[in-house]
Amino acid sequence: MRFVQDPFAGFVDDPVRESCEVAELLERSTSSWYEGRLDLGLRYAAAATAVECREPHEFCQQAQFWYVKLLIKARELEASSLVLDAIEVPGGGAQPQRMVAMSHAVRGELLFAMGATDDAVAEVSAGLRIAERCGVRSLRPPGYVVMALGALRRADMRVCLHFVDKLADEALLGYGHAAGAWVTAHAMEARSGVASAAGLIAGIVTNPVVLRQLLVSEPAAASWLVRAAGKLGADDLARTTVTAAADASAHHPRFNVIRGSALHAAGLLEGDPDKLLQAADLYPDRWCGASAREDMATSLAERCSERDRAIRAFESILSTYNAIGATRDASRVVNKLRDFGVRRGATRTVEREGPMHHGLTDAEFAVADLVSQGHTNNEVGRQLFISQHTVAFHLKKVFQKMNVASRVELAASWKVMQ
Repeated sequence: MRFVQDPFAGFVDDPVRESCEVAELLERSTSSWYEGRLDLGLRYAAAATAVECREPHEFCQQAQFWYVKLLIKARELEASSLVLDAIEVPGGGAQPQRMVAMSHAVRGELLFAMGATDDAVAEVSAGLRIAERCGVRSLRPPGYVVMALGALRRADMRVCLHFVDKLADEALLGYGHAAGAWVTAHAMEARSGVASAAGLIAGIVTNPVVLRQLLVSEPAAASWLVRAAGKLGADDLARTTVTAAADASAHHPRFNVIRGSALHAAGLLEGDPDKLLQAADLYPDRWCGASAREDMATSLAERCSERDRAIRAFESILSTYNAIGATRDASRVVNKLRDFGVRRGATRTVEREGPMHHGLTDAEFAVADLVSQGHTNNEVGRQLFISQHTVAFHLKKVFQKMNVASRVELAASWKVMQ
């Protein structure tokens, strides 16, 4: 994925470089964020919203939305909501339609950060429909990131990969950005294993500009990169990520989300459950907090004396994941609890609409959906956090219930059923 060098990319199309005070402040804001200084980006954005521009500059009119986007990245969620609710979006005309699209897209980003995955996806979808109809290309990459992450959390790889492909198309047109590269690597790892994303992961971590921007934009990125690097045996990449996250934290001492991200990454690298708990307590983001607690519980689970504490932590984490619609993550925790002999109800692992066909159970539906897309049993097991033996067991039941004898027949029947 190619990364654009224009810091305005991902905000507005063809920004008007007029010599007005608002435009100058916004250029400083976007440039600061692009270089990994979210604090300065917020400072300039706040100043821009306090200045009234009397000219019809689109860039200036969208200053408040940019301010909200940065507040969301800082996980200042209450402030984000207040500012967003106060923005007046006019109706009628092509330019107001851009404002409507941005309103939906930014509200979707806010809802996603708050853990309201389904509502977030609905808002971003509405914004993308308007953006694509009106040719507002700059809203697409951040919208596709939310849609891909939302689908990944809900274990819907078909939709996730659809938006990853769209991100790749935007990158070829010069609209790629750090978050898009990270989401692409995330999806590749989920589908085919971390080795398939090794080159992209290395590209992200070894590009200081990309890494700095990513670490102040996506709080889950640092811990994911350390985890992925560990699976690859790339200790140098893990250490580089932890160092960069620590630097970001040092530059942003008042931002709990960045401090939490740095502690989370360090705790993973060092196997330190205390740092992981500190990270969980700092995160304003519910999903990130649950992720840090999951890593803490996994660390504790390696100690026989901490077994009961780990189980209690996993049960609490499971409740959080279920509450925010993170189906894929909940499935992973269910399987960790099973390793302790603790049985919990099966968690639905694929989003679907309407009644279940052929009397399939949720687990059978999830397996059938992935197999029909051409995934091997190993890939299905990786995505659903179950063993290949369990995949084969469910697949046998699917064949019986749907009266098919092969994967090819299943894929054909599944296409008609869908």
